[in-house]
Amino acid sequence: MDTLILTADRLFDATGGPTIVRPVLRIDGESIGSVEQGPRPPGTAQFEFPGCTIIPGLIDTHVHLVFSAAATNAAVIEQVGRESDEQLLQRALANARAALHVGITTLRDCGGKGRITQEVRDRIRRGDAEGPDLLCCGMPITTRTGHCHWLGLIADTNDEVRRAAERMLAEDADFLKVMATGGNMTPSSDPMRAQYGPQAIALIADLGRSVKKHTAAHVLSRSALPGAVLARVRTIEHCDWRVEENRYEYDPELARRIIDQEQYVGLTMSATARRAFLPQIASDTSGPIRRLDMRFECERRMIEGGIRFVLHSDAGVRLTPIDSLAQGLRTAVLELRLTPAEAIRAVTATAAEAIGLLDRGTLMPGKLADLVVLEGDPLSDAACLERVRAVMKGGQWIKR
Repeated sequence: MDTLILTADRLFDATGGPTIVRPVLRIDGESIGSVEQGPRPPGTAQFEFPGCTIIPGLIDTHVHLVFSAAATNAAVIEQVGRESDEQLLQRALANARAALHVGITTLRDCGGKGRITQEVRDRIRRGDAEGPDLLCCGMPITTRTGHCHWLGLIADTNDEVRRAAERMLAEDADFLKVMATGGNMTPSSDPMRAQYGPQAIALIADLGRSVKKHTAAHVLSRSALPGAVLARVRTIEHCDWRVEENRYEYDPELARRIIDQEQYVGLTMSATARRAFLPQIASDTSGPIRRLDMRFECERRMIEGGIRFVLHSDAGVRLTPIDSLAQGLRTAVLELRLTPAEAIRAVTATAAEAIGLLDRGTLMPGKLADLVVLEGDPLSDAACLERVRAVMKGGQWIKR
């Protein structure tokens, strides 16, 4: 077993404890051997990173590897429909590689076409392609005109819902994804309306649990939130409490049930949220942009109320390239009034818990040696999240 020693100015282990100053991080093979302060042991390969901070590898729990991050939603949909399966595969492989090189060592793909994302996952696992560890749902379950129907998995009745979920499990999906409401990028769908009743969502979640796989539910209005809570889906993607076009209603009792059932909410830091960094978003007058203040205030209430949350990019949707997660984290610090440490924990330790990968997410002995070396101190300046000096995945240098 090869042993490596890493040193830097600081180490943030994402456990909730203080930053470790002048750490000595020992890597034994694929795992972390120890995290200490003190003299460097002799006789081992040593890598020094002065002026830098070591943090756990990042985990983006909601991406779309086959999407192009084009300038408009229509362009993204057109691209997915126009490109062949081979073109989509090559796009997904390139996106996975780009994600890894900015420090994203684990990805969860929340909707692709056919079995393309499973193929990407399998190539990475075999060592035939470079990329993060990947969990994928295959195709998301949706209605005939519902959100992302153009990805191909249609289910309108409860019997069809069951068959769709069974098909994804048979096609080796790592988890199940259901579009519980319509979505902003699919014109034929309505984000304000539930696409499925509570029984259908529970059917999907129960099928997943029967084979020890979790379910993610896309929820863009409160219409589907009670059903997602009743079904005890593992993650509620977007978790939007909107009840009318420009009105949100936060329900403390429903929030309490989310907490008690140990569910997680995914807060979306895609381009739509990045008005402080993207001029084209700041000047946009569409509904999702006009509502940002209300949306962020509702999300802040969830955070202050104790709901477990992760931050994700929704990469692949318009203007949201796969390698821009760090900008999304800066957005969360600014708009949700998070500390940089809270933002980092939301894409490391908490993200690992949310998707059931307890072998990673923190820099502790025995955990996978997935880590990122950042120039400067990201705990005092979130802009440092975009200054990646080195990336390690499973004890192997990816970028140094």
